[in-house]
Amino acid sequence: MKQVWNSLRLAFSMYSIIPARKVEKNKENMQYLLCFVPVVGIVIAWVLDKWSMGGTYLLNSSFLKAVVCALVPIILSKGAYLDGFFRTVDALCSHKSQDGKLEILKDSHSGYFAIITCISYFLLLVGLWSELPLDAWPVVVVGFVISRAIHGLTIILFPHSQESKGSSFVPEGKTKIIVSAVLMLYLAGSVIWMLNLNVMMGLSCLAGTLLAFLFYCYVTFVHFGGVTEDIASFFVQVCELVIPLVVIIVYRIPIGPVVY
Repeated sequence: MKQVWNSLRLAFSMYSIIPARKVEKNKENMQYLLCFVPVVGIVIAWVLDKWSMGGTYLLNSSFLKAVVCALVPIILSKGAYLDGFFRTVDALCSHKSQDGKLEILKDSHSGYFAIITCISYFLLLVGLWSELPLDAWPVVVVGFVISRAIHGLTIILFPHSQESKGSSFVPEGKTKIIVSAVLMLYLAGSVIWMLNLNVMMGLSCLAGTLLAFLFYCYVTFVHFGGVTEDIASFFVQVCELVIPLVVIIVYRIPIGPVVY
C-alpha cells in the first residue's frame, strides 16, 4: 500500500503542478506510477470542460479563449511531455542514423528544429481550439485521459530502445499486469464516456487517436528501433493535436445536400 501511495505522489509531482510531498525516485516507489498519470488527464479534462462554459461568459474573444485552452494542459501538466516531444522532433529532423537520433534524445539542448516546431505547434493548437464547436468540447477533452493511458501502456508493452532499457517506469512481474489492466480500464472507460456523450464526435476522437498512434508506431520502430520516455511523450502531444483536428474535419463535412 505504501508503494501505491508513493507512486501516486510521484505521479502528481512529476506530471502536474498539483502539490505533492516529495518522494525518492527509485524503482520501488515508481512501480505503480503509470497507474496515476491518467488522473492528471482527468483533472485537465475537467478544467477545460468547465472553461468551455465559463470562458464564454468571461471572454468575448474566441481566440483568447482558445489560447487559454492551449495553455491549461501545459500549465497543469508542468510541460512534462513537451521536452520529450521537442527532443524527438529534433532527432527526426536531423535525418541521422538510428544511433545518431538516439544520441540527440539524450542531449538536453534545444535545436532550432525544436524552436520552429514549438512555435508552429502552438499556433496550430490555438487555431484548432478556436474553431472547435462548443458541443464537441466535452468529448474532445477526454482525449487527455486517453493519450496518457496509451502513453503508459506503450511504455510497458512496447520494446524499448537500448538507451531506455532498465527504466524505473517499467513495472515487472505481477505489477506489470496490474498496471496494464488499470491503464486499459482508463482507456475503456474513456471510450465508453466519449461515445455516450456523442457517438459521432466520439468516433472522430477515436479516429484521431488511431492516426496519432499509427504515426507514433512508425516513428518508434522505424526511426528509433524502440520506445523511450521521450518518444512516448512525443505521442501525447501529437495525439492532443490530431484529435481536435480530426473532429473539426468531420464536423465540417456536409451531411445533407449542399444548397447554393
